[in-house]
Amino acid sequence: MLGLITGANRGLGLELVRLGLAQGDSILAACRNTDGEQMTELLTLKTDYPEFLEILQMDVTKEEEVKEAADKVRKKYGHIDFLINNAGVLFEKMKMPGDCIRDLDIDMLRRNLEVNVVGTALVCKYFIEQLYRSVCPCIMNITSEAAHLSPKGYNYPAYSVSKYAANMYTQKLRNFLEEERRELHMCIYMIHPGRMDTAMGKENAQIHPKEAAEGIYAILSGRKEILPMEIPFIDYKGRPMLC
Repeated sequence: MLGLITGANRGLGLELVRLGLAQGDSILAACRNTDGEQMTELLTLKTDYPEFLEILQMDVTKEEEVKEAADKVRKKYGHIDFLINNAGVLFEKMKMPGDCIRDLDIDMLRRNLEVNVVGTALVCKYFIEQLYRSVCPCIMNITSEAAHLSPKGYNYPAYSVSKYAANMYTQKLRNFLEEERRELHMCIYMIHPGRMDTAMGKENAQIHPKEAAEGIYAILSGRKEILPMEIPFIDYKGRPMLC
């Protein structure tokens, strides 16, 4: 398979790249920046798998960069088989000072939405035609349990709003594909990857991102069977999540 993974230079994205290459897939690893210390491990993988790994500079919030990357991939490969929208941000801490309504940082809220929602939509917009050309297309949007509506808790309001919106966007994609492009048999999921020990999730870490990557890849490869779902919100083990 040939797949695109965003946010590929660290954390879950890096582990997904590593696992995909080890299993014989060809990977397009998209990163906001393609230099600096955070690229060290990905560049090592490029040395180890020169024919199977291509690194793309692509800031998911910059439409022209996404379009240029999609054009490059289309001209070189003609299609992709899967897309994992993994790029994301979390700027808040579990306990933020002050009043979460009065003191909400609106610029931070906008940035969450720009990366976690608009970025996902931009990547889907410009790469969907290449997924349409696959015989086994799959979209996986990495979201979060934070998207679950609950009568308790007010932590991470900006992040939670963005992930709820990402889930809604994913559901609309699923509904369109089911109603208008059913012949494609495209799999689409919104996935909670667990509370990972990454730069973004360290505060609540429970698992290593490698564990999440293994579970997600099992779903992608079909080793973990997922029955048809009208609302395909699952965790990295394939278990249904509350909406």
